Amino acid sequence: MGTAATRLPIAIRPGSGINRVLQTLESRDSALRARDLAKLLGVTRQHIYKMAAAGDIPFFRVGSAVRFDPGDVAGWLQRVCSRSSGNPIGL
Repeated sequence: MGTAATRLPIAIRPGSGINRVLQTLESRDSALRARDLAKLLGVTRQHIYKMAAAGDIPFFRVGSAVRFDPGDVAGWLQRVCSRSSGNPIGL
């Protein structure tokens, strides 16, 4: 994981809160595309790709496509929130 993992510039959509985001992630049974994850986390698709390239968020490839396992992302988000002081993700 990259060094920026404890202070990520993501903003969970207003009114959704971290628990709702985690529920959404954990209820998914298929891989997420960057655009879906970006919408959920309130960032651009390009930001998601940059985070993946930097090793800040777990991902895998299917051919040349970048995908995100919802369970892995939920675990990552929980770890980031538990290590952070204050409110790093705009909740």
